[in-house]
Amino acid sequence: MDLDEIKKAWSSFDENLAQNLRVDEEKLRKDSLEKTEDQMDYPYTSEWIELIGGGIVAAAVLILSGRLIAEPKFFLVGLIAIIIAILYMRFSYIKIGLLKQIDYYGMPMVKLQAKVAHVKRTVLRFRKIQMWLFPLYLLPLILLFSKTVNNVDLFVHLELLAVRGMGYLAITYLAVYLINRHLYDKRFTRVEKLIERLKEFEKE
Repeated sequence: MDLDEIKKAWSSFDENLAQNLRVDEEKLRKDSLEKTEDQMDYPYTSEWIELIGGGIVAAAVLILSGRLIAEPKFFLVGLIAIIIAILYMRFSYIKIGLLKQIDYYGMPMVKLQAKVAHVKRTVLRFRKIQMWLFPLYLLPLILLFSKTVNNVDLFVHLELLAVRGMGYLAITYLAVYLINRHLYDKRFTRVEKLIERLKEFEKE
């Protein structure tokens, strides 16, 4: 084998190696982005469930409040619950829109990272508002259901309302904490790590 043949063979080897590396890079990038999209599917689905669930609760409260329209105090608390339910639904609608706007395969890594960070900030901001409003959402529901289902006026039995309210709030806040931790916080952390790895890989 003369020198020219050696050079040609070496050049062909380099081209094959570079092509294989490009294929491996693309596969790694695609796999990482698919994992990223998969992680964000859970919050997306959760927001749809919250949006639909909020609509069902609002409709149920509207029906119950209508039955108690002759008693203004129950109609008023029902109205408060409906307003907060609609506000929660609005938050879910905004978050669904933001999650849907993420283009996992068409965005540069820096832009994708910024987009995910923006969604995360929005989720955390809405979460704080929802947590503060939740007692005003739950207590009217307790009052309405107690009156319509058990025919018990908890406005008259404030100590019972306090006990039930504190118990339901404690259970609900714990459930919300666990849901947020597993459906949102851990998944956002995983997505941020995946994007950071891709950014570092692209720099190399």
